[in-house]
Order: sequence, then structure tokens, then C-alpha cells
Amino acid sequence: MELKEKLEALAHISTKKHVDRRLIWVLGLFGVLAIAIPSWLMIRDWHGAAQVSAAQQEGQLAVDGLQQPVEALKRIMKDEQVQALAIRALENPETLGDLSAYISGRMSQVSSVNVFGSDLSVLRPVELGPNGFAIYDMIRQTLENGSGLLQIHHILKPAMLYDSAAIVSAGETVGVLIIALDPEYIVTAFNPDYSTLGFIRLAQYNGRQPVSNIREWGDPGLLGEVPDRLTVPDTLFRVEFPLYEHIGLIGFWTFVMMLLAGILSLGGSVILYRSNLIWAQEEKLKEARKQELAAASSGQPDDEADSVDAHFASLPGQMESGQTEPEQTEPGQVRPRIAPAKELPEETQGAKPLADPPRLRLHYDINDRRRLKESDHTPVELTRSIFRAYDIRGVIDKTLDSGIARSVGQAVGSTVLEQKAGPAVVARDGRLSGPYLMDSMIEGILSTGCDVLDIGAVPTGVLYYAAHEMGAGSGVMITGSHNPPDYNGFKIMIGGDSLHGTAITGLYERIKRNDLLEGEGTLTRKDVVPDYIQRIASDVKVERELKVVIDCGNGIGGVCAADTLRALGVEVLPLFEEIDGTFPNHHPDPSDPENLVDLIESVRLMDADLGLALDGDADRLGVVTLAGNIIYPDRVMMLLALDVLDRHPGATILYDVKCTGHLAKVIREAGGNPVMYKTGHSLMKAEMKKVGAPFAGEMSGHFFFEDRWYGVDDGIYAAARLLEILGSTEAPPEAILNALPTSFSTPELKVQMQEGENHDFVKTFIAGAKFEGATISTIDGIRADFDDGWGLVRASNTTPILVVRFDAETEEALARIKTLFRSQMLKVNADLELPF
Repeated sequence: MELKEKLEALAHISTKKHVDRRLIWVLGLFGVLAIAIPSWLMIRDWHGAAQVSAAQQEGQLAVDGLQQPVEALKRIMKDEQVQALAIRALENPETLGDLSAYISGRMSQVSSVNVFGSDLSVLRPVELGPNGFAIYDMIRQTLENGSGLLQIHHILKPAMLYDSAAIVSAGETVGVLIIALDPEYIVTAFNPDYSTLGFIRLAQYNGRQPVSNIREWGDPGLLGEVPDRLTVPDTLFRVEFPLYEHIGLIGFWTFVMMLLAGILSLGGSVILYRSNLIWAQEEKLKEARKQELAAASSGQPDDEADSVDAHFASLPGQMESGQTEPEQTEPGQVRPRIAPAKELPEETQGAKPLADPPRLRLHYDINDRRRLKESDHTPVELTRSIFRAYDIRGVIDKTLDSGIARSVGQAVGSTVLEQKAGPAVVARDGRLSGPYLMDSMIEGILSTGCDVLDIGAVPTGVLYYAAHEMGAGSGVMITGSHNPPDYNGFKIMIGGDSLHGTAITGLYERIKRNDLLEGEGTLTRKDVVPDYIQRIASDVKVERELKVVIDCGNGIGGVCAADTLRALGVEVLPLFEEIDGTFPNHHPDPSDPENLVDLIESVRLMDADLGLALDGDADRLGVVTLAGNIIYPDRVMMLLALDVLDRHPGATILYDVKCTGHLAKVIREAGGNPVMYKTGHSLMKAEMKKVGAPFAGEMSGHFFFEDRWYGVDDGIYAAARLLEILGSTEAPPEAILNALPTSFSTPELKVQMQEGENHDFVKTFIAGAKFEGATISTIDGIRADFDDGWGLVRASNTTPILVVRFDAETEEALARIKTLFRSQMLKVNADLELPF
């Protein structure tokens, strides 16, 4: 049987019933689409994969081109003759000229040659020139790894290219060879083909300093926010070019299955179409036979039979059951008979109707959803009171709502644009009011024409990271920090400066006078948490195994705090990491010992090395030991300051007025310059920039690292740096922390007052207080330092409270100073409820 006959036989299977033509068309259309769409997607996949491969190849060729001069330089430095001359120069510095002449003879671009012994203790970075610390770091890395990383020192004018290699004698490293060259040696080798990429550049990145661009080709606008990067081996250089990502649109087996489905559907539609044609022909034959039989039995002439056929043809489709025949017909026409509808069998007529299908249940908690929406309330009027000393903070639906957030967003966006510091990075913590405040803040910023990078619900430290790495240092963190759940607010940074004082109140004035720009900004959303974790993991190294419990307090630190520390190789046991803006377990304020009870118990039960606690937006850190001792932040600062001063001898270290007097002594004995300053994250960061301090801290648990970080407060990064120090020795963390100088002290004691009363009280108290024999400081409230201790009263700038703290060498001195302050505070206001 021929193929045609087989298909006709197959088609004949369905000729007993007519198939709706619409079904045939749908089946055919599906078949065409099922073949065409996967084929188009597969072609796109092939093209995309080829483009990504070509881009990667161009990038790798650029790296390969740079490797040739790098390897040539490395070979010369490891040459036997060079090594022999270097050993001789170590033994007799007067022969250094012979080494320099030999290397210069082989490589004309060499500017200077130096050798250094393996004893780092005799080196003084400041004596090595403006780039002394960089050279010191190269020497240290070379002694550890056997070779250094080629790099350009931009601090020199003009910049110079440096490389280092170990000087080896009898299999032992005895020193380090440092060579300085003209940067053109490497720059001229970077002349890549970028026809596919459109843009390519050579940059230097050492993980601590901002990226420096060395040379680039093409259109920088093609690079995007997250470029592709290839590291040049044995250097600090990396080649950056636009990221070409290939996302497979369709898998191979999906393509095959869709193709088969399309062929079957298309074949089925053809078969059904032929079936309909055969059915129609057979129906015509049947009708013709009926007419012939009817004409033969009645003697009706053919033309009359034709009129009957014509009448039937003119009728609409068969009537539905229950319809009656037409009452009237046209003269001369034969009225057709419609067969009555068949009755249902008795069992069918008596059958029960089908039951209703079960109700659908949605996995959707409407109560939880409503909590994330703004409640009905009278719109809040903008007041100056929420514009505090170093941030904006208010009570939801009383002094702060979405309307206020939008207005602040307009003021921020206008300021960012005027300072050319866009885009503005926006994030929020886990408070219930955060989502709608964030939406309104973004809406306000965009309305000025300023672009926004939305990074979602993340810790404040992640916002700071994104603002510095992916923008020009501008960002808004929507957070109530450690305040009660009904509080929220905005921490604002523009162009790398955290706003405070007149810069904060200037936003209020700008809104009141309607000095707001108009435009249409662009919104971009990005998950930056993985990049943040990688950045910390690449910078901080914990050398031994540690087990810690970290209490996130149901704050936003639960997003990534545990994962960040795990990336360092630390065993992490998270506590209260579920984000809940009602803070059901305890308030997220590690400065209050009551909030550390659960953490202390968990550390004991899990036999952990250390306990860490974060506040609501994870920019503050608290520490407890296995024995249940609270290591207050001013003592933690001692350990962190010693580590920083080891790399920055003689540097200024800032601390706030609430810190123990032992801290200044520890810093001074380590060769540092201790400076006491006002409390407040924005104030502290501004003063750090002003005096060039690599590190600062506050008794509240804010730790600011300019050393290896961005000069900002980040509780998660501070925890990583603390663990790096504790992991660098085999001594238990308990022993290291307990060895820090201590005294008899109180935590931060808080005296509740009405809004604004705390500042008025402090002014009056300063004017009338008498502390005989004490050194008085009024940079922030009043601090009286006696020979055996000190006391402090200051007004909080975030909530309407007085902050009081005492510290002394003995319990008797502590009691005496507390009594002295208590009596004088009650003279100002006898109704105060003092917690001491």
C-alpha cells in the first residue's frame, strides 16, 4: 500500500464524525508555533553563546597579551645572576649599583632597584617614601608567598610600576628584591582587540583602595554597573569589559520535544482536515441517495426534489431540544418536521446533581499583608522636630508617614543631582512601615530626575557598601535602628558624607521653600548581598576554627550576618534571625544588658567561643563571652584599635564621650593619638575624614573602619574584624578579652523624658552643675573626669532620653560619683526617675 493510501486509510478512521474546523485551525496553528518558536529560540541560543564565547576570548587575549611582559620581568628577577648579585647587595649594600646596572642593562625601563632583608621589624614604612606602606606590604607578601604582585603606586608623582621577588639562598628566603619601572612598560602592552566587546580597560584593584583605571579603549557607556573581570596573574591588575551573559532560552531536549509535538499537531490537523472533506463527500452521497429513493416512491419530479433540497439548505442548524416547529411558512414551501427531543432514561432523570467542587484555598495571610500597608490616618504635617542631629527619625502616623517620606525623597534627590553624586542607593530594615516608606522615598527621588538603585531589605552596612562600590557614595537607609517598633527614619549619605547638623535641617528648609527639582529618574533593582559577602570574605581571614552565636534580634541582620561569617570559615549558630518588625523576642539594642540574656544563655548551652549581637539595622555590635561576661564596646575598641595601629603607627583614634578612660591609655601606650569626640554616627564619620583617623568607635557599639573598609559603621564587618583578631592566636577568645583593662562601670543608663525636654535639661544642668576637682568636658553633654573615675550626662539625638554613664577604678568611687550626679540632677528636676 502506498503512503498516500495509508494516510487516506488513517484519515478514514475519523470520517464517522465531523470535526469542528476551529479545532483543526487551532491544532494546525499550535503545530506551526511549536516548530517555529523553539527553532527561533535555538537559533538565538546559538547566536548568544557564540557572542559570549567571542567576548570571553577577546578578554582572555587581552590578559594573555599582558602576561608576556609580566612573565619576562619575573624571569629576570629570578635569574641566577640577578639572585647572586642581590645576595651580595644584601651582604654589602655598596654593591647595589652592580645589581642595578645589570638589571637596567637587560631592561631599559627600570628606574630603581632595592633589596631588603627578611627581618621586618627593622623596617620603618615612613622612611621608605610616600609609598612606604605599599612597599612594606609588598615585602611582607613576598616573604610569605615567595613572589610579589606587580602594581602601580599612584601616590607617587609621576606614578611608578613596582614588582618584587624573593631573594633565595640555599633554599631559604633571605630577603626581597624590589624593582621600580616606568608604567609604560605594562601600559604599552595593553592594546587589545575589542571589536566584539565595544569597550575594555585595564584597572588596578588591591581590595582596600578605590579601583584605579590605567588604560581603556572603546565606549565606557557599554561597561554597565557590573562588568566582567579577568585578573592578570601575578599582578594587582584586572581587565574589565562589558558582561556578556548567556541565559539559555531553551534546552536541547525541550527543543526536540517541542519539535516533535509541533510535527504531530501539524500532521494531526492535516489528517483531520482530510477527514472532514471525506465526511462531507459521504454526507452528500447519502443525501443524494435519500432524494432518489424519495422521488422513486412518490413520483415527485426531480425539479420538485431540488426545491426540497434548496429549502433544507436554507434552514439554520438543527434546533435544540424543546424548540417547536415554525408556525408559518412561505407559500409553496414544505414545512420540515423536527424530531422531538429524546427523553432521558429514568435513572438519568432521577440522578442527583453533581456536587459543587471544593473551595480553593489560597496560601495568603491577609492579616500579614495588611500589616505591610499604611494604615488609614490623617496625613502627617512636616515638622522640624524629626530632623535630628544626624538623621531623620519619627513616630509612624504621628510625625512620619509616606507623604513625609516622599517629600524627603524629593529633597534628597535634588541635593544629589546638584552635587552630581547619583545614583541614590535606597534600602530598608525589617520594620513593618519600611515597605511603604521605601516606595514613597523612591518615588520622591525619581520625581526629581535622580536615578535610584533599589537594593531591597538589607543591613545598613550593605547599603554603605553598595553606595561606595556601585555609585558615588549617595544612599538612604530607611531604618528605626534600635528604637521601638513604632519608630522609623532615614540615615542619609550624599557623595560619601553622612548628613548631620545643618545638612539635615537644610533638607527641611528645602522642602518648606519648595526648592525641589523635577524630572524622571530611572529605577534599577539589584541583589548586592552576594557581592557584599564576597567583598568581606576577600578582605578578612580567620586563621583558625571558631564557633560563635550571633543574635540578630529579629532585625535586618538576619538577611546575611550568619552567611557572611560562614564565608570566613566560622561556625555560626544564628539566634532570632527571622526578620520581624514587632521584635517578639527582645528589643534589638545590644547596649542594654537585658537584651543580651538570651545570647548569654545560648553561648553557654552551645559551648561557643563567643556571642555577638546586632541592633535593628545591624550597624552596631555587642559581644559576650562563654562565661557570660559582657565585653562593652569601649573594651572591644581597645582590641580593634591595637590591630589598626599595628598597620598605622601613630594614627589618630577617635572615641565618643561615653567610653572608659582606660581606652585612651591603651591607645596612647600603643603609639596612637586618642581623641574624644561627640556621640553620633554621622558626626564621628565626618570627624574621621577631617583628622584622617583610620578607626573610630562609640560606646553604643558603632565601629568605624577606614582601614581596609569605607570609613562607615557596619556591625557585621566589625564582627568579622574582631573574629580575625581572635582567630590569629591559639589563646581562647575569653582569655584575650578578659585581659583587656577593665573597671567598675555601668552600661548606658537611660532616663525617659518628653520630646525636646532632654536637650533643655542638659543645657540647664551644664549651667548649674558643680564638680569640684574634676576635669569638665562639654563637647557632648557634660562629662566630669575625676582621678578615680568619671560620670556623664548627655541628651540623646535619636529619642527623647537622657543618657547617663559612670566608670571608676573602685566600687566606692563609682558609688560616690553616682551620688554626686544624682543629687545635682534632682536639683534641676526633682521628678526625675533615675535608674541609679
